Order: sequence, then structure tokens, then C-alpha cells
Amino acid sequence: MTRPTHRAWLLALMLTMGSTVALAQLPFMRNMHTGPVVMPQVDTRAPVENTIAVDGDWLRDRLESQNIPNPVPNTPEARAEGAQMYDVYCAVCHGATGQGDGQIADHFTRMPSLALPYVQDYTDGWIYAIIREGGRSMPPFAHSMSVSERWSLVHYVKTFEVATTP
Repeated sequence: MTRPTHRAWLLALMLTMGSTVALAQLPFMRNMHTGPVVMPQVDTRAPVENTIAVDGDWLRDRLESQNIPNPVPNTPEARAEGAQMYDVYCAVCHGATGQGDGQIADHFTRMPSLALPYVQDYTDGWIYAIIREGGRSMPPFAHSMSVSERWSLVHYVKTFEVATTP
């Protein structure tokens, strides 16, 4: 039999000490296996009742947003900014004129036309909420556009000619 080398002894000692420390951990100590955890895709804890956040914007859902007036004045500059945002983020799906005939529209089951009468009847707050939160196949743009850019885009979307059905 050959004698183990110093490295083998050192490795054996390290393994023994490491497992001993893990087994001898006191109950009040936390580690990654026994500590509290929120798994991915699991709802976070609900906020305490009767409290409001003081360090952020109040995010309304679509129903709460539908009657919010557009704070950006409907000026040619605002519509031009909205047109730029539309060209960057929306035209690829909804098409250059909002008819739902964009470059990738064929890859989705339904690409809504923004020139339909009922879409043009939406309130500014409702359209803003759709842009912010996204839709069934539409991604949310809350992190891609600033608040004023989204409101300017609402003004631009309202400029589409109402499509008439044949």
C-alpha cells in the first residue's frame, strides 16, 4: 500500500470539516436551503391593508385608467413625437397606417386595426393603459417609452382615419 499524499489528507480534512460545519448549524441560523424564499412566477406577498406606496407611481389597471385625461397637449409637436414612437414600436405589427397589416401581422392570429371605429372611440386613458400594459400578443411598453412619449403616442393613434367596411 502506498501512503496518501499530503494533498489527499488535506482534501479529506476539508471535506470532513465542511460537512461537520453544515450539520452543526444552529437552528436560528439561515442558509439557502432553509431560508424563506419566493419562487419565480409565484405571486409576491400582498401589501398591508389600508396602506399606500409613497416611493413610486400608482399603477392603475385599464378600468382605473380609462377616464384619465391626457396631460400632454394635443400639439403638432406631440403628434410628431407620437408618430416617431409609432414608427419605432408599433408599425411593425399594426402597419404604417394602423390597418393591422404590419410586416409581422401574418404571424399572429389577429392583428387589430387601430383605425376601427370602436378603437377610435376609446378614451385616451384606455389607449394609454393598453400601450403601458400590452395586450394579448402585444408587449408592454412601460419600460420602453417615457410617460410623455406614451401620451404623445395616444394623440397620434387618434389621428388614424376610421376604416369603412365594404
